[in-house]
Amino acid sequence: MNAKEAIEKIAKLLNLEFGKVENFATTSLTDGTEVTNNLDEEFKIGQELFIVNESTLSPAPEGKHTTREGLVITVDSSSIIIAMEQEASEAPANEEGESEVEVEDEMKDMKMSEATLTDGTKIMSEGEKFEVGQKLYVTTEDGEKVSAPEGEHTTESGIVITVDAEGVITGVKYPDESGEGSLEDFSKFVDVLEPLINEVKNLSAELSKMREKNHADLSALKQDFESFKKSPEKFSVVEKKTFKDSIDDYKLEIIKSLRK
Repeated sequence: MNAKEAIEKIAKLLNLEFGKVENFATTSLTDGTEVTNNLDEEFKIGQELFIVNESTLSPAPEGKHTTREGLVITVDSSSIIIAMEQEASEAPANEEGESEVEVEDEMKDMKMSEATLTDGTKIMSEGEKFEVGQKLYVTTEDGEKVSAPEGEHTTESGIVITVDAEGVITGVKYPDESGEGSLEDFSKFVDVLEPLINEVKNLSAELSKMREKNHADLSALKQDFESFKKSPEKFSVVEKKTFKDSIDDYKLEIIKSLRK
């Protein structure tokens, strides 16, 4: 029931008739409650605010009342409107405090580069092509545009884009072109390392050959040692005398000395 219907019902209960139909300013609060100023004009400071009940009007309680249109009406203890202000619309903000609505509005006013990553994610940045220093955005499943996550992203067309923690492009490499930014620096780093890597590979190959040779030599030495252990004992040809032979020789020498 609106304010007009409430007034008409009250008039019928009191057996009152109005010569003309009054139009009252009415609106609904966010909780569904209907309010009116009981006047044929817009809500203004200084007016009394009423709550529309089933068949009566009651003064609005002290405090702030927000309408569905976002109008915040503040009344005092006497239900008199003392302040009116339009509620600021709040849009979800990203990590930098910039609302997604603002981001989308800005994107509409500038040329955008768009592409699809190999995993199917849609990306875009300001400018006619992806370049270092631009902000990279991705489109979520809900259709929202948010900053691209940190890391390396490759498009279906082969563009490699590197993004920092703030979603800013730090490196770009197009197919068949030299990269720029962090990608270019990395390629130079690879060019310097490549000869060193080749040297390490050659050294590793030489070490492998040495290990194989040493293993073969060790196996041969082991075989020689095993053969030596199994061979019979050999002695040089020397004269060997028994103890008896030595005594006999000693006696013979004594006899020879006595004959002299």
